[in-house]
Amino acid sequence: MQGAAAAFKEKRQGNTGDSRGACDPDYENISLTFRERAQPKGGHPGPLTPAPAQPRPPLYSAQVPTWLQRSIMSLFVLLGLMFLFCIILSALVLVKNFEMSREMQGLKRELSNISSSVLECQEEQRKGWSKVWEDIEEVTKHIGKVRNQVEAGNQNLKTVPAEVTQIRTNIQKILEALERKTNIPPPSK
Repeated sequence: MQGAAAAFKEKRQGNTGDSRGACDPDYENISLTFRERAQPKGGHPGPLTPAPAQPRPPLYSAQVPTWLQRSIMSLFVLLGLMFLFCIILSALVLVKNFEMSREMQGLKRELSNISSSVLECQEEQRKGWSKVWEDIEEVTKHIGKVRNQVEAGNQNLKTVPAEVTQIRTNIQKILEALERKTNIPPPSK
């Protein structure tokens, strides 16, 4: 239908369609000559006056009902509101994302502080345990020395009864010797 309208338009403009016929093998060049009714059959044509242009109705001259226009307009308004809502929602999402990224950075700093504190505590604990182990080793050495001294003392105590009996026998001998001297009358002079 559009092809027929284009051909009619070309014909009104004075194109005979020869250029189209050269390219299209299915095109048949039919040129019709029309004569005006006021012109006599054998006479010369009169002065050419253009006919007044009358507005042509559109191809689809059926009038669109107003309720359809209103509903389409409502849909456009609704579409615009939805677009505006999406823009607002996107802005809110961006703001929330910015806030959450700030919170995440704060949490990251806190986690870094906590991890450094934990590392310091672990280092102090390691130093404390190493000190405890050093003290345990030192106490173990002292206990070993004391044990050796106690064993040496025990060895000495084992020899004490023998020495005590030796001392008793020596004291007995001294007492006997003293008694003998006390029983002897003093020499007269």
